[in-house]
Amino acid sequence: MKVLIVEDNAVLAEKISVWLAKENFTVDVAQNGKEANFFVETSSYQAIILDIGLPDENGLSLMQKWRSSGRDEAILILTARSNWTERVEGLNAGADDYLPKPFEFDELKARLSAIIRRKDGRATDKIIVDGFLLNATYRTLTTPDHKEFRLTATEYRLLQCFLRSPDRVFSQDELVEALYNIERCPTRNVVQVYIARLRKILGKKRIKTLRGQGYFFARDPLQKNAQA
Repeated sequence: MKVLIVEDNAVLAEKISVWLAKENFTVDVAQNGKEANFFVETSSYQAIILDIGLPDENGLSLMQKWRSSGRDEAILILTARSNWTERVEGLNAGADDYLPKPFEFDELKARLSAIIRRKDGRATDKIIVDGFLLNATYRTLTTPDHKEFRLTATEYRLLQCFLRSPDRVFSQDELVEALYNIERCPTRNVVQVYIARLRKILGKKRIKTLRGQGYFFARDPLQKNAQA
């Protein structure tokens, strides 16, 4: 999952970024509203961690602009302000949750995961498609024949893209963007390497290539019909 941190405290932003990277998130960081707008307009995110007290723009007005333009990323507001009326104002303006500073990282992670799950319509951090179970807590994949594989961080993020949107075709550029932040953008060949790794686990028929378009996780027609 890709997350944007909008936080003018560079030390705190770096800490959050490092924490989330260890938890398999891909992270970009903006330190003001102008940078945040640039990231939002040029990339896509599952969630945004937004500080209200930005140096150039109020975080709430920034969020209202995003919501009014149709953006629906999960947004978690961070603030040092303790006034409950401001929390209500933030939630009414379009935030999905609110976390006052200072905070424990475990709570930040739990709240962030919860709002992302709600956006996806899931109740847990597990994704199940055609008997394949992807477990975010342990970064493992269990296959329909009950074999368990521990995945690398990049393998996990790539497979998560496919299983969250089975049968959707992802271009190589989309997958690179999902796997890496803007400052660390490798060649497109890296995607092909990890696709080959996942095919060894899932089977060649599961991740298919549409020449000139990209890749997709092919669902079992029988499984789809059974759930329809």
